Amino acid sequence: MRVIAGTFRGRRLAAPKGNRLVRPTADRVKESIFSILREQIVDVNFLDLCAGTGSMGIEALSRGAKHVTFLERDPRCIEIIERNLHTCGLLTESQARYHLLRRDVVKGIAYLCKRSTMFEIIYFDPPYGVDLMRGSQLYTTCLPLLAESSLLCIGGILFVEHAKRVVLPDTVGCMKRSRQVRYGETVVSFYQKKF
Repeated sequence: MRVIAGTFRGRRLAAPKGNRLVRPTADRVKESIFSILREQIVDVNFLDLCAGTGSMGIEALSRGAKHVTFLERDPRCIEIIERNLHTCGLLTESQARYHLLRRDVVKGIAYLCKRSTMFEIIYFDPPYGVDLMRGSQLYTTCLPLLAESSLLCIGGILFVEHAKRVVLPDTVGCMKRSRQVRYGETVVSFYQKKF
């Protein structure tokens, strides 16, 4: 796993060993998503929900995102994210470019809402590989929370990574799916907040 483009291009990122619930986003999926975003990533606030290794948020920083919030509950993953930030020289900088938040995703969304935080781009990648039931519950719980909250700016994009066999609704509150891209068994659904 590596940073594909931008300031930290080519840096190798660590992933936790033996943790079957952590399934880092494949490089080809990551490359495709950021190719679709292109310049839209520059100067945005980016939320990496269920951050895992932090690879999506670090890629966003590498490509010019203004600030990334990494939300992750697993302490082993928090250590990996810190190691990956260090690999990119970000731990030695001021922490103004990122915020590492150790919380369960539902509690984390509530916490960020209370702080009136807003994001132009949110990437949501719950652990669906091994524990499909838990992943499905997180979609049905978190998507309405995100739609009802003010976390996603109007016109902002929510990317939801999920297994091909998981069916997500076309519309969730004020968010409408605008696109869906398949990469083998992985699907990324794009939702936009309309109002």
